[in-house]
Amino acid sequence: MTSRALLALAALASPAVAGCRRMAASGTSATGVEATGTWGGLRARTIGERRHPQQLVILLHGWGAPGDDLVPLGDELAAPGRLFVFPEAPLSAMAGGRAWWPLDLARMQSARQRGEERAVRQETPPGLADARARVTALVTELTKQTGVAASAVVIGGFSQGAMVATDVTLSSPGLVGRLAVLSGSITAEGEWTPRLPLLASGLPVFMSHGRMDPVLPFALAEALRDQFEAARHPVTWVPFDGGHGIPGVVLSKLQAFLAQGAASPAGASAH
Repeated sequence: MTSRALLALAALASPAVAGCRRMAASGTSATGVEATGTWGGLRARTIGERRHPQQLVILLHGWGAPGDDLVPLGDELAAPGRLFVFPEAPLSAMAGGRAWWPLDLARMQSARQRGEERAVRQETPPGLADARARVTALVTELTKQTGVAASAVVIGGFSQGAMVATDVTLSSPGLVGRLAVLSGSITAEGEWTPRLPLLASGLPVFMSHGRMDPVLPFALAEALRDQFEAARHPVTWVPFDGGHGIPGVVLSKLQAFLAQGAASPAGASAH
């Protein structure tokens, strides 16, 4: 494996959120959604308003990260009436981490070096369909359990988790009201592109990406942004000077994006 691939591997496996990572409390609340549980066959932790949520935010971690990698965001982005759900990916990855589908990082890096990145991004990764089915079932179960309207459901994720969230959103129009793509990219492009116009008109999308990302190129994030905008879905675009992560400027903008979703229907502009 090249030194560049090793660098990317380290970035993928490192926690997305800097600072002290806190664990969600285990056990079951007296009423409402459990602090830890299984939905759609996926283990998940929850933080926030479990009894009477008005907004449901589901965030999927990246490849190689532990299942609780994004749990600290539940505190960083807390708001009255907001329930966060952090599912754990079903597959094992390196060093005890988790994965939504198997990742051949060396092949990805080699394809970039040979100028074949376009072909890779058009492929449907093995395991994506299973991840999509599990996450879709999780969203469906939690929406039914909480009674939260689909317009107040936000799905998102970091890196590979962002790609799963995008795939779920495109595969099930009307399932969620907003999408958050944190340092994500394009995959299964041959399937995604025809689905974009089928989404509810004006689905708000949040996207952030580091200009110096060594794992998922900034240019691919720009391409995905352009595709959403071409299909007339408003995009809140947050580029930043940095690599593969979630800096403070992203959290600040994401908080505003989530607040808009809690206060208005899914068709509202995110600009």
